[in-house]
Amino acid sequence: MNLTTNKNMKKSLEEISKQYRSDKGSVYHNYLEIYEKYFSKYRNSLENFLEIGLWEGESIRMWREYFETGNLVGADILDLSHIDLPNTQIHICDQSDKNQLETLISKTFNSYDIIIDDGGHMMHQQQITLATMFKYLKPGGVFVIEDLHTSGNPNYTRPGDTDTLAMLYSFNETKQIQSNCMTDYEIQYLNQHIDQLNVEIGNVSPIAFIIKK
Repeated sequence: MNLTTNKNMKKSLEEISKQYRSDKGSVYHNYLEIYEKYFSKYRNSLENFLEIGLWEGESIRMWREYFETGNLVGADILDLSHIDLPNTQIHICDQSDKNQLETLISKTFNSYDIIIDDGGHMMHQQQITLATMFKYLKPGGVFVIEDLHTSGNPNYTRPGDTDTLAMLYSFNETKQIQSNCMTDYEIQYLNQHIDQLNVEIGNVSPIAFIIKK
C-alpha cells in the first residue's frame, strides 16, 4: 500500500456526512452519491455556495469540510448564528419572502456556483426561491431543490398552488415553466436560462438538479 497516497485520499461526501450525522447520507435520504456527480467538479474550485434551510447545521458543516475552497452561506428562518465555521456566513431569511431573499443577496454575494433549497419544502417556498434566486446562479451553476416528496401533500400546499414536482416534469416535456407562484418575467427568465433539469431519486424523495445555461 502506498501510505502517502492513502493519507492524501479525499473523503467522500458519504464519509464526511457520517461525522456530522447529516440526513442527506445513506442513513436516510441517500442523496450524496447524486451530489458527488454534480458537485465533484467544484471541490477544489468553488467560489460561492448557498444553502437555504440548515436545521441544526449538520449539512453546512459537511459542505465546509467537503469544499476545499470558497465561501459558504447558510440561511434559515431561525437564528443559527452560533454556527461558526471558516469562510462561512449564517443569516436569518424567510425563503417565502422575495424581499428577504434579495436582502440576503445584498448582504452576501451576487453570484453563486451552487444554491441548495433544503428549506420548508412547501410548494410556494420552493417556487418563490427558484424564481428569485436562479438569476444569481453563475452560468453552468447548479440549483438544487431537495425533498420533493412533499409534492402532492396537502400539508405542504396552499390552496391553488402549483405542484412543484409536476411543474418540473412538465418543463422537461414542454420547456416551459408553469407556476402561479411566479411572475411572468420570472417564468420567462427561467425558460430562457435553464439548460438541464434532472430529477434524481433518493431513498425517500426525488431531488432536482437544475443547471443554468
